[in-house]
Amino acid sequence: MALKFFLVVCLLLNGIVSADKLFHSGSVYCEKVSCKFKESVLDKEKATAYGTFNDTLLVTGWGILDIVAGTSLQHGQTNTDIMFAAGFIEGVFTAKQMEYNYANLVPAMGIGNPLLEKLRTWFVEQQNWTNMMIKKHSEDPFWRHVSYVNAQLDGLFAGYKSVQKNSTNALDMFALKFLNGVGDVIDLRYALSPSSFPDWMSLTREQAQHKFYTSGHCSALIKVLPAYENIFMSHSSWFAYSATDRIYKHYFFNVKDEATVAKKMSFSSYAGYLESLDDFYLMESGLVMLQTTNNVFNKKLYNRVKPQSLLAWQRVRVANMMSHTGKDWTTILASFNSGTYNNQYMVIDLKQIKLGTVIADNALWVAEQIPGLVVADDLTPILRAGYFASYNVPFFEEIYNMSGYPDMAKKHGSDFTYQLAPRAKIFRRDQAKVKDLATMKAIMRYNDYKNDPYSEGSPWGAICSRGDLDPTDPVDDGCYDTKVTDYDMAKQFQADAISGPTLGTNLPVFAWPKGPSGSPHKGLPDIYNFPFMRMQPRFGGNK
Repeated sequence: MALKFFLVVCLLLNGIVSADKLFHSGSVYCEKVSCKFKESVLDKEKATAYGTFNDTLLVTGWGILDIVAGTSLQHGQTNTDIMFAAGFIEGVFTAKQMEYNYANLVPAMGIGNPLLEKLRTWFVEQQNWTNMMIKKHSEDPFWRHVSYVNAQLDGLFAGYKSVQKNSTNALDMFALKFLNGVGDVIDLRYALSPSSFPDWMSLTREQAQHKFYTSGHCSALIKVLPAYENIFMSHSSWFAYSATDRIYKHYFFNVKDEATVAKKMSFSSYAGYLESLDDFYLMESGLVMLQTTNNVFNKKLYNRVKPQSLLAWQRVRVANMMSHTGKDWTTILASFNSGTYNNQYMVIDLKQIKLGTVIADNALWVAEQIPGLVVADDLTPILRAGYFASYNVPFFEEIYNMSGYPDMAKKHGSDFTYQLAPRAKIFRRDQAKVKDLATMKAIMRYNDYKNDPYSEGSPWGAICSRGDLDPTDPVDDGCYDTKVTDYDMAKQFQADAISGPTLGTNLPVFAWPKGPSGSPHKGLPDIYNFPFMRMQPRFGGNK
């Protein structure tokens, strides 16, 4: 924390940033979808929503957003009004960052026409179906909550338009759907353009590994100390470095629906996203959710992807709001499965854990999704033994087999097996070193590929990868953050987070190259040498 303070002070003293230009506050007053924003006012009595945005991405690696909605003394506000207002104020605060993020992501993901137009058509059809289902099932709590998430997205677009309507790079609603559905797009591109699906069996082992690592997304570890003295939960994101327009978000949406369980949540996120993507969530329900992505090597599964479904980000948000337990959460996740953004989800229920005493059944539920199927179970017995790790290989045999991993392992080796993937071996060897928050951070930032035999000389073969250091095919892709929390911190919505590619064991700091070459990085830091930061809500963080 001292290093972070010193860094900020140095930047301020040198005139690189101005504190008054970085910090924004304001309130939104809405009559249905007609909203007015008042800057530098925190009106907790009359505003439909109020909040703050600390635009410190270039200073600390993170912007920080706090939004409270629906707590005013004004009557007549519907839940839809509350969610719309929450989206609106976020759109006002982060409009510029949303434009930068979209401008970076589309080319970084290699997406152009005709795929963009196919995505546009698919999203319209999916939205029309969703609207029809909301109208048809207006009394169903599930579809009510889908409507709340829709209202927040509508508000985000309205807030954005209110401040950027004259922008030469103005975004349309498709752009916001793309940003929120960017994880889903990873799979949608293959469903909509089957010819782009890799011919995995024709690749060499090295080519398959490279494609696998750039397609995979994240490492996660849940670690219990031997006498249950503490539980640590952590996540490190892997994706294109162009995606590092980071915003850590704290939401308190006072939705008055008897089916709403969690009104407060804190999560790592990005400009324009109403979800985490990583995923890393701390929720008022006592649930903590982490996620890593699994690959789908079986091309035929994509025939099951239809627009008459809910995208992963939509189902996650609804599950977060409505779930008391991990089992509840996985059941909601499985509803109207789009078969896109096919992940392993880990849901830790802190209510089932008494430190130093017991880890009860249902403390850890794990779900895995592929097109047409979600498998979930209580994996608490594994957690009781000390840890549960996640590294882009399915745990459940049915998901593993149907996804095509056995053929990949047969053709390309043990990197594609659950037990002997490089990170499986490293986690198994090193998890016992975790004693406290500092050692948990160390394992989640670990990369000693030059010396660790389990890395096999590859900067990808580590808990926190560095694709830019690949000696044969370097790419600006890999592990670019880490979030860590423990039992007591999570109950207060607190986490320590760091943004940027790891320094591992004597690895160089990542910096964007000078000049126009390299990956798109508009609005991003020039160099990533940031410390961990303590994240906590500005407007109260106790459950």
